[in-house]
Amino acid sequence: MSAVVPIYEGQDFYIPTFEVKLRGRPLGLDVVRDITQVTYRDNIDEIDGFELTVNNWDAERRIFKYSDEDLFDPGKELELWLGYHGPDRLTLMIKGEITSLKPTFPSGGQPTLAVTGLNLLHRFRRKQVSKAYEAMSDSQIAQEIGTRLNVTIETPGENEEEQHGYLFQDNQYDIVFLINRARRIGYDVFVLESGENGSSEEPALYFGPSLDAGDVTYELTFGRSLIQFQPTLSTARQVGKVTVRGWDAVKGEKLEASATRAEVTGEADASAEMKRAFGEREEVITNRPIASLQEAQTLATETLRRMVKDMVQASGSTVGLPSLRAGSVLAIDGVGSRFGGRYFVTQTTHTIGDGGYTTQFECRREELE
Repeated sequence: MSAVVPIYEGQDFYIPTFEVKLRGRPLGLDVVRDITQVTYRDNIDEIDGFELTVNNWDAERRIFKYSDEDLFDPGKELELWLGYHGPDRLTLMIKGEITSLKPTFPSGGQPTLAVTGLNLLHRFRRKQVSKAYEAMSDSQIAQEIGTRLNVTIETPGENEEEQHGYLFQDNQYDIVFLINRARRIGYDVFVLESGENGSSEEPALYFGPSLDAGDVTYELTFGRSLIQFQPTLSTARQVGKVTVRGWDAVKGEKLEASATRAEVTGEADASAEMKRAFGEREEVITNRPIASLQEAQTLATETLRRMVKDMVQASGSTVGLPSLRAGSVLAIDGVGSRFGGRYFVTQTTHTIGDGGYTTQFECRREELE
């Protein structure tokens, strides 16, 4: 894990700014002045996206400035950069494609146009797939997905990775599953520019270590760098045991394996009072394709481990941090011992508007005491 970075040391957060490029070219200043808010969102389980809110009314000519024009037509490629005024202070958040326009004509106030879009990776959403991967590294899984998508995937980190005993792609688009894996291990996934892979004709993707330290760990302290924080400890979806049941069609026999909470986390992950709330509760999985007893055991253990991590979830906000993305890790301080500690970021929303630049995030506690 990378060293913790206190965001207030040697950094200033004055004059937040942004840049928007259409087809590689910056927008004109007249258009930039009409943009009242820019937003970037990402999630470990979804393709990231953007939204621009644009003033749509020309008071002098009394016409709608953009909704009747083709400047922001869907299908156009757009880049969104966020950060602060100064040399090299902007960070590329997304290379995307405009997918929708939503004009608003309010009873009071100026008409606006919402321009929304998704990462270019959304073009690879073709078919939802259920697939089990055994004894494979993430790069090996990426290569198999590339074969299904008929796209070259560069995997420079494959020699440094460990193999997973078992991973399951549960009725997901291949590209969404690949993004999920990348964000969990601090990798990037993006479309290579023409020529970067030695070919200008065939599409290619990059799946590998982050090129800009996207897995930075920030230390956020309530009352200083942490503006707002709301954790929730819930036992509603917790169980004491997970059982996986399947059928071996070749041998004609039942497959069944179980994992208990004590086996996965030890005895100290929850108080005795909390354990009484869910200790007798059992999750039974019967709808997954299971090929072996070992596969059933691995699935039971990993399912229970994910449930444990979801026991404490939180939302919060901080000053705008372009490098704080889904898949990052936060060290939360100043909120007491029970809810402080290490959190895995599952979703972020970056917004520059009238209130300045803020980053909101959703996260889950990675270690329970």
